[in-house]
Amino acid sequence: MSWPASPANFFRMQNTTTRPAVGPTPRPLTLARKGASMLLASLVLMPVQWLVMRFTRGRAAFVVPRWWFACLRRALRIEVEVVGTPRAGGGTLFVGNHVSHYDIVLLGSLLPARFIAKDDMERWPGMRFVGALAQTVYISRRQRDAAAVAAALAAQLRPDHDLVLFPEGTTSSGEQVAPFKSSLFALFLGQPADARAWTLQPFTQEILSVDGRALAAGGDRDAYAFHGRMQAGAHVKHFMALSGARVRVTFHPPVTISADTDRKTLALQLHDIVASGLSNDAATGQSR
Repeated sequence: MSWPASPANFFRMQNTTTRPAVGPTPRPLTLARKGASMLLASLVLMPVQWLVMRFTRGRAAFVVPRWWFACLRRALRIEVEVVGTPRAGGGTLFVGNHVSHYDIVLLGSLLPARFIAKDDMERWPGMRFVGALAQTVYISRRQRDAAAVAAALAAQLRPDHDLVLFPEGTTSSGEQVAPFKSSLFALFLGQPADARAWTLQPFTQEILSVDGRALAAGGDRDAYAFHGRMQAGAHVKHFMALSGARVRVTFHPPVTISADTDRKTLALQLHDIVASGLSNDAATGQSR
């Protein structure tokens, strides 16, 4: 299915470099401008998406969210360098590392996909409404809820949709990839013979620079990466006062799931692929 035409400026912004403003910008003003831009994009596009979803929840329902995430990414001045090509056409489970709450904005601007997120995010202010518009799948990570989660997620899966999964189960600094939790992969294995098979595509996110400085030159990794005991509100406020960040997203070749694939073996295989995408030049900000 082909995508509806969209305004050219939305798609040009996907891989263009945002040039910093000439001269120093007061940090409070920077924060205010970013906040105003994000609010304006939300006020314009959220009602449009609400209307679209009255008619369809198919692939056409992911066009407006992609525009919205692109506007948010531009407002936050998160530049992205894309390596490889994301698979299109539905039925793809994108699997990768999780370094920040900004991952949703970045990947959402690149992929017409649903996100699988922890259910505690649904309790954040406004997230229930936003998640519904983006068709986010909220799941519990508690072991005792595993059976209920599997049943609920299976009921929501659609072969024409793409999904994004962060199997580490939490965010990290982005310096290494934590072990993948294999339990959710079981949902995509052992499909009936007449069912459309899912294709997995690993991706790797690596932070190249923050606030205009390469990490090796003193760029503050933790101003973008969100992990450990960091406070979400303070973290967002600090990053929005900076000039932005540059992140590389590498899309690795898709992985075909065979009928006899073991979920733990698959988790290890995907982990190694994602980890292989973290390169030494991420510290220096060099392009490849």
